[in-house]
Amino acid sequence: MKRLYGAFVLLVLTAVTTTAQAVDCRVNGGEWARVTHLTVPVSVRLDGDRTRIVMEGARLECRFTAGAGPAWGEDYWATGNPTGAPWTPGPKFAGERAGLRINGAFHNVPVPVGIRMATMPNNGVGYPINITPYILLRNDPSNPIDVRISDTLGLLRISATNNYNADRADLTVTYTAANNFTISPSTCTINNNNPINIDFGNVHQRAIGTDPLTSTIVSNRRLTYSCPDGGINTPITITYKGISSAFDSRLLMMTNPEVGTALVRAGSAVQVNGSFLTRITNSVGGDDVTFSLVRRAGSLPTPGAISGSGVLVMGVP
Repeated sequence: MKRLYGAFVLLVLTAVTTTAQAVDCRVNGGEWARVTHLTVPVSVRLDGDRTRIVMEGARLECRFTAGAGPAWGEDYWATGNPTGAPWTPGPKFAGERAGLRINGAFHNVPVPVGIRMATMPNNGVGYPINITPYILLRNDPSNPIDVRISDTLGLLRISATNNYNADRADLTVTYTAANNFTISPSTCTINNNNPINIDFGNVHQRAIGTDPLTSTIVSNRRLTYSCPDGGINTPITITYKGISSAFDSRLLMMTNPEVGTALVRAGSAVQVNGSFLTRITNSVGGDDVTFSLVRRAGSLPTPGAISGSGVLVMGVP
């Protein structure tokens, strides 16, 4: 009988790995801490050139870790670390174009790994990590982004190598919102972003109607819609944002609680925080609307100046 012989080969697998270290960092002049993760609150605002939503106000500093290397050692900070991409936007910005401003230069997502941002000699001095995340505005209609305090805005991942060994320091920074902020991420505009001032003039209390469709104290206005890029054809929504009056949800609250203002389009009053459907064709559109002043039925408002404010917001269905 023939014997079967089995052969076994021992595979010796080898690899060279670097050791990820914590790093000395601080935020806004606070205490230094040896960390691998930080959470920093930042302000969310529209940049001055109206092309980006920026997240700024966190002054991040890091330094060469004391006792970690020779006197001539240097740390080299760059974008990215093994846990992920240099910048991952948070849930509120999903689907929007994003990026990082690094030392004044703009890098859109996907931000390359390895962009050098700082060199830190072994001198115990803190050096700024000059990074600002941003969201790019778009040139087509889109729905507003509603950021609330403590929302997660995104994750920044950076790392440090050096000139004396193979160790690596990894840092992940979670950006959170320090303020409430609502904006459309679109550069499309209503009335070219100019304020719409509705002045009803001097009116007698008894002349103010009690129904938004029949009140005679009105102001007729033309709403115009436009997008900077040509050839955009799409349905859009216009939302009447604000606080509704206590006596009629179709009315915007005024400083006199017995009075409210309605937005009427095509024979119907638009609910406060409700919207109407319209359209942009070849990047432009428009609607004729009426703002009407309305009082609570059975009331006689106190004489005097009244005012209120709301916002018209363009979105998509």
